Amino acid sequence: MDFKKINPVTAGLAPTTPQTSDTPHPADGDAAANTIAPLQFVVTLIPDTRDRAARPNRLNALYIRLIGLLLLIIPVPLGSHRPVPWALWALVVSGLVLAFVIRLLVSEPDRKLRSIAHRDLLLIALVMPLFAAAQLLPLGHLVPGAFPPELAPDTITLSASATLLALLRLMTYAGLFVLTLEVCTRPERVRQLAQTIFYGLTAHAIIAMISLNILGDRFLWGEKTTYLGWATGTFVNRNSFASFMGLGIITGLALLMAHRQNAPRPRRSAQLSLFSPQAVTTGGYWVCLSLMATALVASGSRMGVTATVTGAAITLICMSALATPPSRNAPSTRGHHRSRTRSRARHWRTGIVSLVIVAALAMVLLSQNIGERLIFSAGDLDSRLALYHAVWDLILTRPWTGYGLDTFQLAFPLVHDERVSSAYIWDLTHNSYLMLWVELGLIAGSAPLIALAGAALCLIRTLRRAAGTDPDTGPAIAIALGALGLAATHSLLDFSFEIEANTVLLVVMIAMGLSQTKRAKRTPS
Repeated sequence: MDFKKINPVTAGLAPTTPQTSDTPHPADGDAAANTIAPLQFVVTLIPDTRDRAARPNRLNALYIRLIGLLLLIIPVPLGSHRPVPWALWALVVSGLVLAFVIRLLVSEPDRKLRSIAHRDLLLIALVMPLFAAAQLLPLGHLVPGAFPPELAPDTITLSASATLLALLRLMTYAGLFVLTLEVCTRPERVRQLAQTIFYGLTAHAIIAMISLNILGDRFLWGEKTTYLGWATGTFVNRNSFASFMGLGIITGLALLMAHRQNAPRPRRSAQLSLFSPQAVTTGGYWVCLSLMATALVASGSRMGVTATVTGAAITLICMSALATPPSRNAPSTRGHHRSRTRSRARHWRTGIVSLVIVAALAMVLLSQNIGERLIFSAGDLDSRLALYHAVWDLILTRPWTGYGLDTFQLAFPLVHDERVSSAYIWDLTHNSYLMLWVELGLIAGSAPLIALAGAALCLIRTLRRAAGTDPDTGPAIAIALGALGLAATHSLLDFSFEIEANTVLLVVMIAMGLSQTKRAKRTPS
């Protein structure tokens, strides 16, 4: 067909030049037909309406690396349980948050902060720092407490400088929490941060065992004066180091189960190989978990082992539940029902076997000294109960205002009597719940506990929605719930999460889980 001879009118197209009396008609001949314009098409430009949050963002990926680096550096100076590190990390985190806000104002002024989705939890948590700031007001004469009015300090807090330093720590926690919520929107970023935590804490475990067994039980930078014979890593206290290792174990278990659930399964058993990528990756996870479990047991912390097993059990249960497809969405065929039942049994079996292996490894690695401490702990329990009874009496002397954030060491001598041994300096409550009530009162001191409980409920609701429909959400939710379980258990008898390195890690883990709740809401159920 000769397209040059097609009449433009017949083809439904108009010539590019207007028809005049001097312009030859196409029917007049081939020469006139040559003047007809070529075929033209109408092009409609469709604007890009995709959400910018769904696109890869290199700066957010950079923030993920910086957050992971901070989590691994903060524990180095004795777990950052000193005023100078508190001020340093508050300055660093404030700079990161400020840079993030400036970038949003310049490049994405219309973007809404994703942390607004959790404003209820944030408002409840803000009660603690706001009340601590109010304790700096000159109202001490109104709440004398357990001492005569003429000896009451000018402020509600017994030490304004100690409370100010504590506010610096709270500012660090809040900044990292919000920053993690904002940059951990994509599952691959959460996975990257979780892997950084896992392998970084494995490195801490290796350093701890080298310091204990090769360097002669000393720090990398000098002599160790406390907890000789026990692994403490770079921490000042073995219980705090045990919590640190426990959080690493929880992260590793979630990553291991996610890897097993998402890895393609060969059709024939003959295709399985010890040197396949799946087997090598699984073996690497188990090696790292074994190193951290060894360091955990070498710490000699009874509550550290107990809290880690509790958190690991919660994580494994969550991962197993997330891998189980919801029955209401499945077709009612017999074959699909049988497949779903096998899938559910396989994932639960994987979780139970993993938990048994972790518990067995802990039992095998338990040294004789830890066994003796587990058996002969009645005396320790009696002294601890006597301490708690005295602390409760202290709480009742100022039940609503407290004695000021970070002032327990100054307040406890007011009620220290023969019930509690005078052979020790009781500068900590050895129970984080009682510590909050002593220093902030029963109302403000309960605010962070309510916020954490609200976060746990939000994560559990997300867990139910995402079960079987959104496997990418699984590790973040399981890690956050496991970390909350570990912290809640260990805080009953110790002060591990009053150490900045552990609290920072816990806050980031919770933010990782909460960052995926909005994604799970968009997933069809």
